[in-house]
Amino acid sequence: MAISIKRSLIMVMCLLCASSSAYPTVLASVRGTVSHRISGCDYFLVKTSGGYDLLEWYSGQDPDKGDLIVGNYESYGFHDVLNETADESLNIYTEDFQLSKTSALEKLTEKCE
Repeated sequence: MAISIKRSLIMVMCLLCASSSAYPTVLASVRGTVSHRISGCDYFLVKTSGGYDLLEWYSGQDPDKGDLIVGNYESYGFHDVLNETADESLNIYTEDFQLSKTSALEKLTEKCE
């Protein structure tokens, strides 16, 4: 009987660990709207509740101004995100995030010269 209780406790602990490791991913998901896009440039700005994010489009659905972007992209590096407006995925690189509008526009202009 004691062995089955130990096994049950171990299984519960494993399940808790597995579910808690997935939980931060859900919390980190961000929703934002493409606010600025310069024709012929792969960089674009997404306005979120935390400011403006400077993203570079790499593959998948090419985002348009007004598109809703959802994913874990408020950290540096490559990310697969969802263009909820087009219901398509895209691969982006986060150049910078949580910027003021002025700073974001300056950086976008520099990248798209």
